[in-house]
Order: sequence, then structure tokens, then C-alpha cells
Amino acid sequence: MEKIFVLGAGAMAESFIKGVSQNVDFAADHIYVINRHRPERLAELQSMYGVTPASSMEEARAANVIVLTVKPYDVRTALRELSPYLDGQIIISFAAGIPISFMEEITERRAHVIRTMPNVPVAVLEGAIAMAVGESVDANSADVAKRLLEKIGIVVELDEELMDAATAFSGSGPGFVSYFLEAMEDAAVGLGFSAEMARQLLIQTVVGTAKVLEEWGLSPAELKERVTSPNGTTHAGLTVLADRGMGEAIADALFEAMRRSKEMGEQYTKES
Repeated sequence: MEKIFVLGAGAMAESFIKGVSQNVDFAADHIYVINRHRPERLAELQSMYGVTPASSMEEARAANVIVLTVKPYDVRTALRELSPYLDGQIIISFAAGIPISFMEEITERRAHVIRTMPNVPVAVLEGAIAMAVGESVDANSADVAKRLLEKIGIVVELDEELMDAATAFSGSGPGFVSYFLEAMEDAAVGLGFSAEMARQLLIQTVVGTAKVLEEWGLSPAELKERVTSPNGTTHAGLTVLADRGMGEAIADALFEAMRRSKEMGEQYTKES
């Protein structure tokens, strides 16, 4: 049976643990978790999911898969501490902006590195996860990683050169969508709805729209056309959004988020 060693015990680590531990074919006590600070957090994860707290990096030696959930600025230190205990394991990194080549260099290519970009909905096992594999990763290792990640969302494999764009699009996407929804909710309250009523209608509108797109196999543009009658209410509102340059603003937001992802990678991989 696979053994998994998880570095970090934050929200992303918990989401991964939650998804994998719900798999009846996997024993939760085969997930070992280490956290530099807050030992009480390890006890909490053990109580909630049945994982095994790890006392040292050396315990990674027996793992098949290592999941790196530390912050980007901690990747260098974590991998240096981990490196002596690596011997062909799969490393799945959740660190934004940190390239595979850097992680391979720090670990002296003693592991098979897979870079991913999950987003916040992995917390409810509905994430969108971009995945890129290093040159040393064979098809079987990639399949193992993908199978594990699919427990917390949908996995899309892509070339690493697109990972910064994925960080901007699906990684930051929930924040951008929430910004738009916040504006809609505030406007609805301004129209006379109670905050509770506005929230209820808002959430169902979003959930229902997403389900229509998925089940009907439509693009957003196609659904937009279906619900827009000439000179109707939707047409009137969309005209305002177009006139205010909403499309251009969204494109600019994605570009800026992508730029920042690249900048973070350069910042956190530069030797201090």
C-alpha cells in the first residue's frame, strides 16, 4: 500500500488529506504529516482523519509519495531538509510559482517532481488542479499523482510553461469570481433585497449556471446568447458591462496575476 508523507498542515494539506482519506481503498494511517510549528495542529488532523503525525523528515524515506504544501518561500528549506531521505519518491508540489527545475536542483534529482496548482474549492473536493510533470516522471508516476489529486478535484495535465497562467486563471479564479459576485450581491441589496435573500439567490444562480454549462456542453458565450433577447433585460445589463470594459479588465487581471506568479518564482528561487 502506498505511504504518503505530507509536509505542512495548513488548509491545502487538510484538503488533500480529506480527499484521500475518504477513499475506502486507502488507509488514513498511511498518511504521515509533519509540521514545523503548531504540534496541536497535527493532533487535530490525527483526530479528524486518522493520519499519523511524523516526528522527523527521515520518515519520508519510507514514503512512495511526498506532498509539499508549504508556502513558496519555505520550499528551498523544506527540500534541503528532505533531500537526504529521497530515493525515487514522487514529489507533488502545491507551491505557486516554484518551477520543477528548481526543485530538482535542490533535491539533486533524487525524486520525481510534479508541480501542481490547486485552487480553494479543493477544500470541498471540487477543485480545479493544473498539473505539470518533470522530465524524470514516467507515465506510472504521473498516473499515481493524478489518481491522488482526483480525490480533491478535476486534474488537467499541461506543459509547465502554462503553470503561471494556470495559477492566474484557476488558482486566482475563485477570488476574481468572488469579486464579481460581491458586486452583484451588494447591488442586489441596493435594489431592496435583504442580504440573506440576495446571498441565497446569488449562490443558486452561480451553481445553476455552472451546472447548465457542464450538462448542456455549452461555452459561456453560447449560454450568454441563449439567455439574451434583443432589447431585453439581459441585453441592457450586458451593454453596460461591455461599455465599462469588463472584458478588458478581466484580461488585465489575469495577465497581472500571471506576471506575479512568475515574479514569485524568481523571488523565492533566488539564492539569498
